[in-house]
Amino acid sequence: MINIAVCDDDIKVTDELQEIITQYKRDRNEAICCDIFYNGESLMAEEKEYDIIFLDIIMGGINGIETAKKLRKKDKTVEIIYLTGYPGLTREALSVHAFEYLEKPVRKDQIYYQLDEALEKILRKKLNEEYKYHIVPFNAGKNSIRLAIDDIYYFERVDRKLKAVTKKGNVMLYETIASIKEKLQQYDFVIPHQSFVVNINNMKDYIKDEIIMLNDDRIPVAQKRASEVKRIMREFLQKKLENNL
Repeated sequence: MINIAVCDDDIKVTDELQEIITQYKRDRNEAICCDIFYNGESLMAEEKEYDIIFLDIIMGGINGIETAKKLRKKDKTVEIIYLTGYPGLTREALSVHAFEYLEKPVRKDQIYYQLDEALEKILRKKLNEEYKYHIVPFNAGKNSIRLAIDDIYYFERVDRKLKAVTKKGNVMLYETIASIKEKLQQYDFVIPHQSFVVNINNMKDYIKDEIIMLNDDRIPVAQKRASEVKRIMREFLQKKLENNL
């Protein structure tokens, strides 16, 4: 279920938006709940969490920008789409990371487009969050051990085994770099050196020929692998940027 709020002190605007969102729900076969608010105070008092908020900038009482700032303190992921008859105010709205700005009067095609974009972004976020907690089994000798992807810092080859360095401690595995690479190919891991497989999500920095992890361990980057590591890092950062736009 996608929860949408429309907050505008003009009943004509709220009625129009509600009708368009209802049509969108039917046309896209989406499970959507739409609630209407006529001022920022009532929206902020609502305990329900929303995925998308259409928010008028100029309203009686607390304005849309101040409302958004307060909402952001409670929920940093909600997608805010501003409704405005004053384009010059959008620059100030950037301070609360609005998803988009629509000038009144709004058009059906604009709302459909923004909803398509917002829902795609919400889906990407949910998939990214879910994948962090994916559990992958590894060979630990007589037994199999299951590790959450988000818990793994990196793997290091030690003699003929691999050491998994995780947030919950270290584990010795009967795996190879090749087997680890195959198991984790759908996740954000990189091989900066023939003896290491690193979880990019748990990196803190990349300086010259070293990767610094969130636990402050330093991983060497082989010179012949540096270009490939940089390319993978660029793609990873671009994906993260797209997910946060």
